[in-house]
Amino acid sequence: MPFHNPIRLAEDIATVDIISGGRFELGVGIGFKQEEFAGFGVSSKERGKRTDQALDIIRRALAGETITFKSEFFDFQNVRVTPEPIQKPHPPIWLGGFTPAALRRAVRFGDGFTVPGANRDVYDSYVAGLKKENRPTDDPRFASGFWFLIVSDDPAKSFAEAADHVIYQVNNYSVWLSAAGLQPLAPHLNDREDLRKSGLLQVVDPDTAISMIRNFGDAVPITHLYSWTLPPGLPPRWAQTHLELFASKVIPAFR
Repeated sequence: MPFHNPIRLAEDIATVDIISGGRFELGVGIGFKQEEFAGFGVSSKERGKRTDQALDIIRRALAGETITFKSEFFDFQNVRVTPEPIQKPHPPIWLGGFTPAALRRAVRFGDGFTVPGANRDVYDSYVAGLKKENRPTDDPRFASGFWFLIVSDDPAKSFAEAADHVIYQVNNYSVWLSAAGLQPLAPHLNDREDLRKSGLLQVVDPDTAISMIRNFGDAVPITHLYSWTLPPGLPPRWAQTHLELFASKVIPAFR
């Protein structure tokens, strides 16, 4: 979010919501990779404040308000976004992140919270925050899941094909997160055995996937499940086989 003009983004959101027949949902994060902030010429120290202000502007603009807003980052005078989105008061806004500040931002500005590998404590903290702000808690949108969950008819073969690519991704993300002062995904992974021990790559048959998802849902009342499915460096056609297996063998168990 810190890299975007909120009025321009609100226009884009409204346009896509209309084109899609009212099916658009916005996902927002504040970013963390230092090279990206340097590339956009934005201080990473400003990211939280910029994001909060932008979300306030976007929510108001999409709800049909005429916006006048002046701060150290933005200066809008009597701006109105038209046409308005189909969804009222605005398309759902998801906030994602790993930190207590991210959770507080989701409570204040979001319509849902997404955090990978969530536990019940995180969910309960989110619901408690909603209650404190007098926001609805009867059916909170809460998304979580597994870092990598790949469904395969031959898990050993698929693990071997994906492992080195996932090691590359995890190690790079850990470096970027550490540089931003955040918790790395895992200690440095030297080999496939380290990857197995980390639990970040789960390659399983359909029945095992169903059991894993059910157990996860029993522990954390998620409304949406997600996972990485395409390790970097592998072609999309590699993931297609696994996604089709997930769609045909796993999803029906939850309908």
